[in-house]
Amino acid sequence: MSEHPEIPVIDLSGTPSEIGTAHGEAQRERVRKCADRFISWVCDGASIALDEESLWEKWKPQLAFSESVAPDLVEEMHGIARGSGVAFERVFLLNSMLDLVGFHYLPMAQNFGCTTFATVTDADSGRTLIGQTYDMPKFLRESLLILRIRPAEGPRQLVFTFAGIVGACGFNDAGLGLSINFLSPLDTGIGRLHSHVVRQILASDNLADALTSPAVPPRAGGAHYLVAHEGGDIVSLETTGKRMEMFLPEGNAIGHTNHYLGTTLKDVELVRESSIGSSLARYAALQRHMRVHGNFLNIDSLKELTRDHASHPRSICAHPPDTVLPQQATCTVAAIIQDLSERAMHITNGCACENDYHAVRL
Repeated sequence: MSEHPEIPVIDLSGTPSEIGTAHGEAQRERVRKCADRFISWVCDGASIALDEESLWEKWKPQLAFSESVAPDLVEEMHGIARGSGVAFERVFLLNSMLDLVGFHYLPMAQNFGCTTFATVTDADSGRTLIGQTYDMPKFLRESLLILRIRPAEGPRQLVFTFAGIVGACGFNDAGLGLSINFLSPLDTGIGRLHSHVVRQILASDNLADALTSPAVPPRAGGAHYLVAHEGGDIVSLETTGKRMEMFLPEGNAIGHTNHYLGTTLKDVELVRESSIGSSLARYAALQRHMRVHGNFLNIDSLKELTRDHASHPRSICAHPPDTVLPQQATCTVAAIIQDLSERAMHITNGCACENDYHAVRL
């Protein structure tokens, strides 16, 4: 099995409890550090007085709902807590990463600026490709992780994530792949956690089942889910806490950034001044790249896309501005291109302009 020279790849198997416990044991120190830094970042960046205890008091009503709609993934998180020695409440907060920044009094969503893309076919080989830049607070680059999961039931999965989190994107051996974008709606509340939706998609045997979890409300936050099958079917789902809009490729490719395209969702979009300009500019660069390359989109041209510096430093290949404090710095922590036919994830550790792609296989 292939490994990555810089990002840990761990093999997990068995029941949800066994998978989580092995994850926690293998990444004990990294789970602790990731939880420490993320929770501190949330509390320090909030626009109201907030500490970890008050954060948990506000967030813990999510737990009962998660236990009702994703009991296996809650059990996996309990396993991560047991294996790592990190309190379950902290693991649950860590797994709520994209949902927590949807709190309207937390003005930190400018730190989430992923650019996603997929091609119906690779012009050179006929393969379906799906990928993204994953833009996050720079400190999370220290927590990058790839899980190769063989569950007791369901398809095997290759999952990109961060230490202690059950999933961020990936693909499975049923030929399904997923990329995501953070979106910022006004109608958030008790609902499905983003990390749980990711893993429910990747636990599916077919596209119909994969689209069920992201489509069924309520959701704890907003997100765009780009879901593809190796046969060439690609679906783009924009979601708010309670609404959804679907898009299909026009031509051979489709992509997304971090603002709503759906006209039916605009009235519940929270437009953040600190991030909207980057999202619009990256979407323009994404569309330009797809027009220029047309039917010649392949792995090499998609790698080129992930190095695009239009509107630098708030570009597809994102770099932290020199004026930003280290704890506030955001960048592309990984660039990912998934070949669904080859069951391979091509991934960088950091910006694609400075780091090589390496293939990790299922």
